[in-house]
Amino acid sequence: MIIQSLLRIYCQIRFAQYLLQFFANIIIPDHDANVFYPPSWPSADQTLVDTSIERFFSGLRRWDAVHFLHIARYGYIYENSLAFFPTYPLVFIRPFAYLLNLVLQESNSYLLSSILINFFLGFCNTYLIYNIALKYNLTSNHAYWSAILYIINPATIFFLAPYSETLFLFTQLLGHYFLQSHRVFYSYLCFALGSTIRSNGIVSFAFIVYYYLRQRRIFPLYYLILFICPFLMTQYYLYKEYCFEKKISFEFQIYGSQNNLAMPLSNLSSEWCRKTLPLSYQYVQKTYWNVGFLRYYTWKQIPNFLLAIPVYLLISKSIITWFQLIKPDLWKRKFDFLFTNKADEKINIWLARKDLLPHVIYILFLSCFALLVMHIQVATRFLFSSGPFLYLISADQLKQDDIKNGNLRRILYLFKKQTFLFYYYMTYVIIGICLFSNFLPWT
Repeated sequence: MIIQSLLRIYCQIRFAQYLLQFFANIIIPDHDANVFYPPSWPSADQTLVDTSIERFFSGLRRWDAVHFLHIARYGYIYENSLAFFPTYPLVFIRPFAYLLNLVLQESNSYLLSSILINFFLGFCNTYLIYNIALKYNLTSNHAYWSAILYIINPATIFFLAPYSETLFLFTQLLGHYFLQSHRVFYSYLCFALGSTIRSNGIVSFAFIVYYYLRQRRIFPLYYLILFICPFLMTQYYLYKEYCFEKKISFEFQIYGSQNNLAMPLSNLSSEWCRKTLPLSYQYVQKTYWNVGFLRYYTWKQIPNFLLAIPVYLLISKSIITWFQLIKPDLWKRKFDFLFTNKADEKINIWLARKDLLPHVIYILFLSCFALLVMHIQVATRFLFSSGPFLYLISADQLKQDDIKNGNLRRILYLFKKQTFLFYYYMTYVIIGICLFSNFLPWT
């Protein structure tokens, strides 16, 4: 069965990636990155299991993972942490960590909770990508390769570590699966949940709008209202959580003062709390993370722009190919054919399918936004966690041999025949894991 084959390959590759993280963390000395690293959690006597978890997985507690784990345990103490939405740390990590804390030290229970959640959801993502590809009438080989490429994508380390990428991608994939199955309300629920995990999740609502346009049906206005509500509720939660005085331990106050991190030591202490519409996200991103239009365009950021080039080449090539395929119909029938529900005439050319239009526009919008507004070094993980499109177009560049019954060695051998894609994926996986696990610059 496909699910058994995918599970076997997924477990083999993931174990190899965890093992690489372990050895890289042992061999390479940790870099002093001078980033957010609050005081250590209270520790009891470590058991053998605690010691094993700490030694094997500690390389995943790096960079933004520290924020997520700290929020999961202590909530929002520092203002800079408001950039990270609460659903992943508080709704997913925390409850499972409570259970693990019965047998594990507290810090390890939160770390293992996030790793196990990402591992399980990672396999769900793998299987969903395969099924979504079939929904778009791709061949089973194309669908299988798309799923395999998710497991070894260039942003792999962020799907292993306590980051929200895995959960966010899960909501997007499940939303697309339901939408292709014409179960629109369930799709709406998934996309709405995504908007409580990452801010760009709210853009996914456009897929439902396009669905109604193609169906020539009146779009229900209450869907728009209901879709915005989870995002606004998230912002309201952050407002209630941060804008009123909170008791904070002395050691956390000292750390915040030493690192110029604002804390809710009095009511409405931050300027955004006093606004008519108190939305924290834009203020925090601008104040603490230097996010803004062209703010990252400095000479010292050139290496980070170079790291983002491969994903932009991949996207550019696919969009150019897509446009060339639809251009004859676009000139002949203007835009009408993009919004009709008639069967695709070029069903044998998957990229020419009309229902891929929102995926093209979506990935183009996110690419431009990342290039112009965000920290460019996060573009790769930002785009690879946005939906299924990058995996489908990557697999399209491979000679899609039948690998459903093959072993891992055969898969890598066949993958290596596609030189650019192989070296792009594998180089970023290996280097990314090694650098990230030692606080070296790979964020």
